[in-house]
Amino acid sequence: MATQDFGTMIDRKQVAVSAKNRSGRIAREASYVACALIVIVVFAYTFTDPFVVTLAGYTCAFALFALSINIILGGVGEVPLGQCLFFGVGAYGAAIGMGKLGLPFEVAVPIALVLAVVLAAVIGIITLRLTGAYFSIVSWGLTGVAMVAATNLEEITGGPLGLFGFPPIKIGPLQLSDPQTYFAVTAGILLLAILFLVALRRSPFGAAMDSVRQNPHLARSVGVDVARVRLKAFMLSAPFAALAGALAVPYTQIVTPEVFSVANTVDGLLMVLLGGAQLVVGPVIGAAMFTLIPQAMNLDPNVRILVFSSIIILIMMFAPGGLHQLGVALRDRLGRKTDDDRSR
Repeated sequence: MATQDFGTMIDRKQVAVSAKNRSGRIAREASYVACALIVIVVFAYTFTDPFVVTLAGYTCAFALFALSINIILGGVGEVPLGQCLFFGVGAYGAAIGMGKLGLPFEVAVPIALVLAVVLAAVIGIITLRLTGAYFSIVSWGLTGVAMVAATNLEEITGGPLGLFGFPPIKIGPLQLSDPQTYFAVTAGILLLAILFLVALRRSPFGAAMDSVRQNPHLARSVGVDVARVRLKAFMLSAPFAALAGALAVPYTQIVTPEVFSVANTVDGLLMVLLGGAQLVVGPVIGAAMFTLIPQAMNLDPNVRILVFSSIIILIMMFAPGGLHQLGVALRDRLGRKTDDDRSR
């Protein structure tokens, strides 16, 4: 009886500690969200240079695209070279909806997202039978098909010249032609996407994705439906990429077949690898560095490619986890130094 009471007391203590840790984590995450919102508001209404603020908004849109890549790369361990296909669907969906059908931006975008999910389901059923380099190459080939189609379907896509001359782009009363508003909207959507992906990683589906990434054979042996998890992850990534493409339209003001170029996917992959694939905000960090630093330093595009290619090579050699791994290593080293100083 005494042993049972002792065990019950231990269980209660464990539950109390777990609840305390959970409440502490929730409070910490709430503070992070509050800080992020403050930064968004301050940046949007403090900086007056329209180019800088608009570029920051475009960076948020492309960071959303990098997040979509990381759902596949960091989630199930595949390299989706064809992810720009969904980016293009979002961009063309918004452009055709506004320019050809006369739909408001806030109506055209959800339609484009639905089309992206349906397309991802069809493509995923066909291509996800393959893994590794085979999946990457086939998905890459599909982007070439999309680019040729966009170039030749002139009545719908505008052909090689693309679509442009859109009416004022707005979401309800929010005019996206205003730099501050554009940044606030894209940054707010990016923040919501990050919160969603953080919750996803802590969910049972996130655990299933992680098991598939680490060892699909072992995951299958313990009852995980690997094919279903991969397909769901692929379909989940599509609307993120499509939304990024749609949000890029207010910045570019033109949509051409080049949106289907695999170069866009490569840029997104570099952002993921630079920031760290195992950290949800890693691609966001990579996107900020990849987009804003070259502009601040006024780097030539060719020089930018050389610089970031060299950085990526060094990171892959010494810190495969990206800047996140370097930051953790630096924190641990500084922590050890502090402990050593205290012990003295």
